[in-house]
Amino acid sequence: MARPFHLSLPEYSIVVDYVSEGEVANLIRGYVELKGTKVRFSGVAYGRFGGQNFSPQFSKAAKEKIAGLTGDFARFEEDVQLRLVRGEFEAKPREGERHHHHHMGEGPGGTKG
Repeated sequence: MARPFHLSLPEYSIVVDYVSEGEVANLIRGYVELKGTKVRFSGVAYGRFGGQNFSPQFSKAAKEKIAGLTGDFARFEEDVQLRLVRGEFEAKPREGERHHHHHMGEGPGGTKG
């Protein structure tokens, strides 16, 4: 049985520039750069129990831009997800950013409430 034909994806890089760590999940922001264009994403990374998972989220405008650059947004999104899970990205905090960490049951700055 023949497999469906898929266009190969263009070369691209992933940069994570913000991580807010929690007990169960990490909120992550960053961008993909392909064909000289930066496209932002955000998402949630899970990985404390049962393995790693990452759910990247792109805005409607970002999805349209990526579809125009790759020809296949769904395949690109899946590839981004796999590369993030495998750690194939550059961690580069934005200037002035610092590590953010909180525990369940704690408010900002580590205070209960």
